[in-house]
Amino acid sequence: MVEIIAIPATLIGLYALWIVGGPDLLRLIQGVYHVRGQVTRHEAGSDGFTPVYEFEHDGVMREVAGFTAQATPKPAVGSIAMLSYPRRRPDLARTPRPFVRTIMYAGFAAWLAFFSDLWLRWL
Repeated sequence: MVEIIAIPATLIGLYALWIVGGPDLLRLIQGVYHVRGQVTRHEAGSDGFTPVYEFEHDGVMREVAGFTAQATPKPAVGSIAMLSYPRRRPDLARTPRPFVRTIMYAGFAAWLAFFSDLWLRWL
């Protein structure tokens, strides 16, 4: 009876891991480029202000929006930040946050371990 919850929860966890971990998998396979991006402006949204970074890749100027929205426009326009992205995907550039990513993947591991144990009765 517990499988009614455990199987969908395990599948949802695997799907979420695939969606969130896809860019990180590309980073592992293709290698990582590090560039300095300059904040050119902030885009206002329903959850706050998102910085837009501009950087050069293969002689072409690229723009990419940050992934974290803030209540106030941070960092200031004109400031420089380190960005990382997979070798062939500059559109996936983001500020590296290894601690946050580690906590997120630990949460995925706990979710999948708990619900797959309920489903498959490993312990």
